[in-house]
Amino acid sequence: MLIKAAALGKNLVERLATSLKRFPEAVALAACAALTLILMNHLGFHRHDYTETLTRISMVLALGIPLYLCARVFLERRPGTAKKIKVAIYALPAAGLLLYYLYLLPDFEMVPVSRYIAFNLSFYCIFSFIPYFYKRENYECYIMSLLKQILTTLVYAVVLFAGLAAMLFTVDKLLVGIPEKLYFDVWLLVAGVFSPAFFLSGVPPAEQELGPEDYPKVLRVLFLYIVMPIISAYTIILYLYFAKILITRQWPGGLVSHLVLWYSLISTFVVFLVYPLRSAVQWAGVFLAALPKLMLPLLVMMFVSMGIRINSYGVTENRYLVILGGLWVLGYMVYFILCRKPRNIVAVISLAAIAALAVAGPWSCYSVSKMSQNNRFERILQRNGMLEDGEIVKPSAEPNAEDRREISSILSYFERFHDLKDLRHLPPDFRINQMESVFGFGFEYGFSGGSPQYFGHYLEGGRVSADISGYDYFVAVNYGEPSGYSILQGDIAIAYDSGTMGLQVAKRGQVLYRRSVEDIALAIHEEYRGRDSLSQEEMTFSEDNEEVRVLYIFRRISGSEGDAAPDISLEPPELYIFVKLLK
Repeated sequence: MLIKAAALGKNLVERLATSLKRFPEAVALAACAALTLILMNHLGFHRHDYTETLTRISMVLALGIPLYLCARVFLERRPGTAKKIKVAIYALPAAGLLLYYLYLLPDFEMVPVSRYIAFNLSFYCIFSFIPYFYKRENYECYIMSLLKQILTTLVYAVVLFAGLAAMLFTVDKLLVGIPEKLYFDVWLLVAGVFSPAFFLSGVPPAEQELGPEDYPKVLRVLFLYIVMPIISAYTIILYLYFAKILITRQWPGGLVSHLVLWYSLISTFVVFLVYPLRSAVQWAGVFLAALPKLMLPLLVMMFVSMGIRINSYGVTENRYLVILGGLWVLGYMVYFILCRKPRNIVAVISLAAIAALAVAGPWSCYSVSKMSQNNRFERILQRNGMLEDGEIVKPSAEPNAEDRREISSILSYFERFHDLKDLRHLPPDFRINQMESVFGFGFEYGFSGGSPQYFGHYLEGGRVSADISGYDYFVAVNYGEPSGYSILQGDIAIAYDSGTMGLQVAKRGQVLYRRSVEDIALAIHEEYRGRDSLSQEEMTFSEDNEEVRVLYIFRRISGSEGDAAPDISLEPPELYIFVKLLK
């Protein structure tokens, strides 16, 4: 038994060493990203003075992993590449990452984060198809080997972390105390150092030829007898729903578009992976022959449903990506049906191109969405006689409730995801709290039918800078922490309850101050309704009585709200509370 364990350990070490030798840059970048997160863990994630910078560094390091993987597998296919070209191939990703850090990741709003995800998807797709580009067979088997390695890595990582965590727990309880942060450190080391190295050790070499005989038996059973029957049953359900639509002549809302899209994407993935089994297993051949054709009417239903939404509310990034994803699936299914011997690598190449193009250039989801919402905004203004010589004027008669909500929704969209400066016809330096003076009516939240809408106000820049030298006590309220916060010092007791959102200050059992923090947060929300980012001054509230002075600085206020003004559900806010005793 010991000999077998030693052999397994030796094999594991050899695999990790092979990974480091073959993909040194990717392993090093993954380790650096993990170490950066460990540093953040010990410094404190709530410390915004450096958290933003360290997060950006870790994200850029992680983005470099697929870039250098692409460089390595490309050079493996061209072993005779000149040294100067190799240097250029290694230098270009480094320069690109630096530029990305400086210009494409300024914050963590919707645009930079979604762009980051899209570029990652594109680069990993490129990494997967470089070894099989252009005319090389059995690309699907290569992807299956990568999928098997991912699942194996996941199992190893979970078992390794569980074992290390159990040892730390035992030491903590029986020998010496272990800081809780150490558990997260261990997970980061396992996920960020061990897992990438272990996964890359199983990437097939460029010269290795794979075929249907290399198809993993476990995945073969999974797809043939579990995944494919589920997809078949789901297809029947969607067709029954389609029949219901034709009978009732009532087209669905936006939810069905997302359901069909995810069904289509998963089905496309399964068609791709099952393709090598088409000749060996009759059930696979029938499935591949029928499913692409059955998907076409469902995709048409999705496009019609999404078209209705776009006609009513314009294009947004979400709708753009749904349409784009549907077009990609449609194109692949048509290609699969018409081509006698389809090359599935085309699907991954096109996905890599679409993912990058969707977030870059004048055709990107951001540019198209801003243009669509600008046009929608202009039509509403013109319909209500609120546009003269390109400037907004107050209407002679107040617009109807639907148009008021539409205008408010467009303003909120630009405030949350872009910049109000991107919306044409607005006065310079316009802010949503000026709606009454500019539009003649205040901001209106909610949609027709009373559907609740999420709202959130966040401290601009995430940093707090205030003179607190005159205060005696401090309470930091963070989201997701235990509901009770209390300070007991001598005769003074300060307690905050996240459940009731109530603060109480007492001395020798006598209550000196009691306040509902929820009321303060709702007052800030009411004043700055529709705005996401607020200055520290706008997120600050101070009051005092004869006994105490209390300063509140909010970092996050969020919740959901319907059409009715009282219909507000507030989440526990994040804030700093400073208390000074006056007597």
